[in-house]
Amino acid sequence: MSFIDSLFQRDKVTVSKIINLLNGGSSILSVSKNLYDIPEIRTAINIIAETIGSVPFYHVRADQEGNIDYLNDHVQYVMSVRTNPLQGPQVFWTHTITKLLLCNNAYIFPDWDENGNLRALYPLPFTTHQMGMDGDHLVITFNASRELTFPYDDIIHLQRFPAQNGGERRQATGNYTQMIAAMEEQAVKDSANSDRIAAIMQFKTALKGEALKKKLDEFKELFMTSENTTGFGMIGGDYEVKNLDLKKTPLNKDLLESIVGYMYNYFGVSKGIITHSASELEYEQYIEYPIKPIIWQIEEELTYKLFSRTEIGRYNKIQAELVDLEISTLSAKTAFYKEMVYGTIMNRNEIRKRIGLKRGPAELDKFLGNKNFETLEPGNYVVEKGGEKDGQETPSSEPAV
Repeated sequence: MSFIDSLFQRDKVTVSKIINLLNGGSSILSVSKNLYDIPEIRTAINIIAETIGSVPFYHVRADQEGNIDYLNDHVQYVMSVRTNPLQGPQVFWTHTITKLLLCNNAYIFPDWDENGNLRALYPLPFTTHQMGMDGDHLVITFNASRELTFPYDDIIHLQRFPAQNGGERRQATGNYTQMIAAMEEQAVKDSANSDRIAAIMQFKTALKGEALKKKLDEFKELFMTSENTTGFGMIGGDYEVKNLDLKKTPLNKDLLESIVGYMYNYFGVSKGIITHSASELEYEQYIEYPIKPIIWQIEEELTYKLFSRTEIGRYNKIQAELVDLEISTLSAKTAFYKEMVYGTIMNRNEIRKRIGLKRGPAELDKFLGNKNFETLEPGNYVVEKGGEKDGQETPSSEPAV
């Protein structure tokens, strides 16, 4: 699709205006500052964003019969080499998914040249929108320094919590962020406060008024003088000091970990993923959710917004490569490719291409036959002669007549 005739007689949106919007738009940190200021949550969001940022996207022509041709054209250049002059694909998708997780919406502006070839994809600095109609056309409007209206088919729109109009404006985190902020703030105050009660001093004789004050001054002078001159603090027999354990823990770790765990669940990651100690099953679940749903949405939006209906009818689409994510360890990859070969699903040259090795001899293009999968002709079969059992010979392998 081309953006040349967009905006329905309004000012045309040029790349320079998009750059100005990016320079003057609101940053991610200012949109969800309270959420993004929590180190654990920032780490969780960054792990999801970088995981998706590492997924390669391809322009393919894939029919319903399983035939896939990888195309090397302008779209593929944007997908795999340089998404826009400011960002490569990994940085672009990491930035876009971070914004999606923080703001629940992410908008992308495709830039086309005069010949209708895709030139770049730019992230737009907006967090919410309004939907409307301009005649028979669906339009999307953003509020910046002035209202900007685009044909909705010309804006790639990713949504975390899909909403018909405006997009979800708030995160469903309840008061969790406020509780975490309050605990951390109190911990800082407690750590900086050196006046908390640590012990109590008792006089063995009842004192009050001027006598009490005189005795306290006497104690302070005695203690401070001895401490400053000898390094020891001494008190006389008239006093008794009792230690008190009234210091509050600077941070309620159990409560904090519980709340952070709830926040991890909200974004779809586990503590094992964050600390890189997840089991194979936990990692598979992490890829199934939240990674795959976001990737599928990206595939659908890019396919619909970057190709015309005619091109889609000719099987053009954007497709993600998920094998390296789904099979994470070397042992798992080895087992996977071994099964692919022995199951006659892939030949060895196809595997070499997938793992980055150069093409081997032509013999490697052949599918290996597996005896376990051979088709037998109809007939009666007996086991080959191979020994004796209970004094009887094993029947011959010749077919019975």
